Amino acid sequence: MLYMKAFFWNKEEKRIRAPFRIFILILIAAVFANILSLVFDNLNELLEKSLLNFLIMAAILFSIYIVGTYVDKRRWVDFGITLLPIKSFFFGACLGAFLVTLIFVVMYLLGWLEISDLKYNKLSTYPFVLAFTGQIFRYLCGSVFEEAFSRGYLLINIAEGLKGKLSSSKAVFISYIITSSIFGILHIGNDNSSLLSTINLILLGLLFGWLVVKTGKLNFAIGLHAFWNIFQNNVFGSANSGKESIVTILTFENSGNELWTGGSFGVEGGLLTTVAISLTLFIMMRSEIFDNNKFNQKILKIK
Repeated sequence: MLYMKAFFWNKEEKRIRAPFRIFILILIAAVFANILSLVFDNLNELLEKSLLNFLIMAAILFSIYIVGTYVDKRRWVDFGITLLPIKSFFFGACLGAFLVTLIFVVMYLLGWLEISDLKYNKLSTYPFVLAFTGQIFRYLCGSVFEEAFSRGYLLINIAEGLKGKLSSSKAVFISYIITSSIFGILHIGNDNSSLLSTINLILLGLLFGWLVVKTGKLNFAIGLHAFWNIFQNNVFGSANSGKESIVTILTFENSGNELWTGGSFGVEGGLLTTVAISLTLFIMMRSEIFDNNKFNQKILKIK
């Protein structure tokens, strides 16, 4: 009986162990999301496309607040969820927009892209501006809940689960690798996914998470994640992890080699994205690589 209790309960921390905290969060979020889906049933097509991620975001954030407060016994901001500093969000947003734009400019200069349409709108019964704004809202909400769960709640709990046998820095770094890998693996079931697209999404997860572990805040990751998706899907019309664009400013005919362009999966499935993300990660990690600086982290505030 004592063994069973110890399996579920951490006596030193006086709370349920990390794997079971994660399970409780997922369970509560799933229940709350289903309740919201029933309440907001029978929406028109535009609202359905725009509000789905908002409902999931509400479910995830509510669940993190409840489980974080009463099970984890942590404050809301300990998971990196804060409105400040806003400049980190804009820095991430600018970087996401820049990287996607750079990839498309390279493809265009190489002669792989030809503009075929402007202001494509699959939701043709609604004005372009309204549909476009709805998709921006969708991706902002999606980025908030994905980052709050994966690089907020999940990252800190996996790190805490590892900290017994490792230093805080090593525990956070391993958790950083694990959560980034989970992020990529979760997209394997998407249409037209491949080994390369999975590798790229793992690299993206590493890019999203780097300043999270360095600052303890999600702002940069949310901005980068959101505007990476917005620019590839709603500005340049690329599929987003295999999901075709609903509304986009530009539509291209792509004649490039799919190994480099990503083909039907979108640019996230191509080698150009591999190169762009790898170089960006290398630049961001250069002090740790070249100067042998200690991996300073702000996730676990323990020695």
